[in-house]
Amino acid sequence: MLQKSQPAVEEVQELFEQWRRTKRRRDRIPQSLWEAAVSLSGRHSTHRISKRLRLNHTAVSDRIRAHREGDGFQRPHESAFIELDVISPPIAGDFTIEMQRPDGGRMKICGKGSCCDAVALSKAFWGRGT
Repeated sequence: MLQKSQPAVEEVQELFEQWRRTKRRRDRIPQSLWEAAVSLSGRHSTHRISKRLRLNHTAVSDRIRAHREGDGFQRPHESAFIELDVISPPIAGDFTIEMQRPDGGRMKICGKGSCCDAVALSKAFWGRGT
């Protein structure tokens, strides 16, 4: 059986540069490019991969970890589903809301009393408006 040879960091870097020259402003990195970047992890450090390919270090690290743990190449926002029970009355006490976007943006809110409007807050954070 023939095995597909793994690309060199220079080859993957050129693929990213070609994509960057033709992409629109908010286009997401294609799955095939993420797979090529992760394929470098057996021979290069996460730091080297993220520097050479001009990628967010945390995003590269998360994808490498997911690949090694057998989760494949799913984006974090595709693999998570959170159900909010907005019908039940809020419980007074301590609360914490933590969110992380695929681009690495994070938000953590801690408070006391009844929780704020979690649905509106999450829509604002994810950039989908209310």
